[in-house]
Amino acid sequence: MVQMEPHFKVRANETYGEFIVEPLPRGYGQTIGTPLRRLLLSAVPGTAVTSVYIEDVLHEFSTIDGVKEDVMQIILNLKELVVKLHDDEPVTLTLRVEREGPVTAADFELPPNAEVINKDLHIATLAGKGKLVMEVRVEPGTGYVPAEIHNTKDRINSIPVDAIFTPVRRVAYRVEDTRVGQETDLDRLVLRIWTDGSISPKEALDTAVLSLRTQLSVFGSEIEVLEDQFPPMPAAVIPSTSTQAPVAAAEPKKTEPDVAHISLDSLDLSSRVLHSLQEEGIDSVNALLALSERDLKKVGGIGEKSLGEIAEQLAAKGLKLKE
Repeated sequence: MVQMEPHFKVRANETYGEFIVEPLPRGYGQTIGTPLRRLLLSAVPGTAVTSVYIEDVLHEFSTIDGVKEDVMQIILNLKELVVKLHDDEPVTLTLRVEREGPVTAADFELPPNAEVINKDLHIATLAGKGKLVMEVRVEPGTGYVPAEIHNTKDRINSIPVDAIFTPVRRVAYRVEDTRVGQETDLDRLVLRIWTDGSISPKEALDTAVLSLRTQLSVFGSEIEVLEDQFPPMPAAVIPSTSTQAPVAAAEPKKTEPDVAHISLDSLDLSSRVLHSLQEEGIDSVNALLALSERDLKKVGGIGEKSLGEIAEQLAAKGLKLKE
């Protein structure tokens, strides 16, 4: 087979990108697509709210006079805040509103190195003489960091927040057949990326590719070979020098795929749903199938919309939740 140079096609905007690579040797579509999807959902740095201070509020189970939403709902709204930082330093956003009506992300006062992407995000609703004064700390990071990890000692009564830093909302890929002339045994990889707008899909892909390249580079570097640290190779696997015909090995018994070892990454779930499940220790399809919809509703961050997404992805593989 003649080695062919792959071509890269892009169709993208600020929050969605479709990337096509073809032609690839048969099997390379899955080989490239799987690690890229995992890295896009876990290794791309972003920003997140890590703590919130609200005037006259001691904990997240409080209510505020003149404010329709309770503190827990306000914090849930703030988790959706998308902030783009122009450097790697944490920032504090301040808000002071003393008027009746809705409060949105556009009401925040920002430092010079920060930019709010979703300014129309609803934060709270004030009634009558309601007042809302808060400080929101936003930090850069990667992956998921639980609330108890954040240091809030620098601000008394500051409430730590679970942080999902990844700016990549969802990643999906598919592998299609393609051909070049008479060569038909080729792959086309179609990779689709959704982001929150703080980073473009192309920038996210570049970061994931760089991360993968960095991890793989160790195999091509100069390393010290420590053969003496391994036990002798078992005689059974040492090639025989005998002239006798080799005895045919018994064919391995074919077994059905074990869903216990299938990662949740095999499901095309959004990053938020994926992180919510993994936070509860649900890290395989088998663990997910052991739960009912009622069980999943008890998982933080899983609502009706998330349940529908999970059921849809399981159905695509001929699976369903526990009745």
